[in-house]
Amino acid sequence: MLNRKRNIKRMVAVVVMSVSAGFMISEFVAVHETRQHVRELTRELSAQEAISSQKIFELEQSIDLGEIERIATTRLGMQRPESYQTIYVNVKSDDVTETTAGEVEGVGNRVMAFFKGVGSHIVRVFSIE
Repeated sequence: MLNRKRNIKRMVAVVVMSVSAGFMISEFVAVHETRQHVRELTRELSAQEAISSQKIFELEQSIDLGEIERIATTRLGMQRPESYQTIYVNVKSDDVTETTAGEVEGVGNRVMAFFKGVGSHIVRVFSIE
C-alpha cells in the first residue's frame, strides 16, 4: 500500500513536470516566433522608409517654385503681399499638462507593474537566446 501511494505521487510529479516543461517549451516557441515576426516587420519598415524617403526627394526635386509663382501671378492673378500686409503675432505658450502621482502610482498600477516585472524576469531567465 505504501509503495503504491509513493508510485502514484511519483507519477503525479512526472505528469506535472511534463506539463510544465511542455508549457515552457510552447512559451519559448511563441516568444521566438514573435521576435522573428518583429524582425521581419522591422526590415519591412526600413524598406518602406527608404522608399518613402526616395519619393519625398523625388517630389521635392520635381517642384519648380518659379513655375508655381508664374502660374500664380499669370493664371490666378495673385501677387506678393506688401510689407504693410504682413502681420507677425507673438503667441505665449502657457499650456501645461499635469499628471498627479495618484494616477501614475496607484495601487493597481503598482500591482500590475510588479506582475509584469516578475513575468519578464521569468521569461528572461528561461530565454533561449
